Amino acid sequence: MITRGEIRFNCCESVLMLVNEKHPLPGFDVSTLRIASNFGGGIAGWGEICGAVSGAAMAIGLAYGTDGDEKKTTFDDLRGRERKITQEFIESFEERWGHLGCCALLGCKDCTPEARAKHAEELKARGENHCDEYVDWAAEKTLDIVQRNPRP
Repeated sequence: MITRGEIRFNCCESVLMLVNEKHPLPGFDVSTLRIASNFGGGIAGWGEICGAVSGAAMAIGLAYGTDGDEKKTTFDDLRGRERKITQEFIESFEERWGHLGCCALLGCKDCTPEARAKHAEELKARGENHCDEYVDWAAEKTLDIVQRNPRP
């Protein structure tokens, strides 16, 4: 995770920031971080899709997404390509880590958000929390994907 001063950014924000630092993303700005701020911990700490996965999907969207003012065929082509690239990332993440959801990744399937946060801290204290690894891996994989697939 990225830490600046006393601020620790969540997994989604961290992936976006890491990708943007090495491959500037069109449209990346404070609004992007505002949106991403609610996707840490599996969307608002709920434990579903890992924030690193969400951050990668957002970064891919910024790199390949539509503006909404394209001709329909261009819009459809861009949307299809973006989805294919995002699905490639998702498949790779699940293959590498075994799961997409925070609950499963943290081994706390039926935990409440509060219990999940406590469980994550306990894992971290024992050196068993791999969230930083998920973030680093997701950022590197996303960078690899965007560098191999230049925007048309």
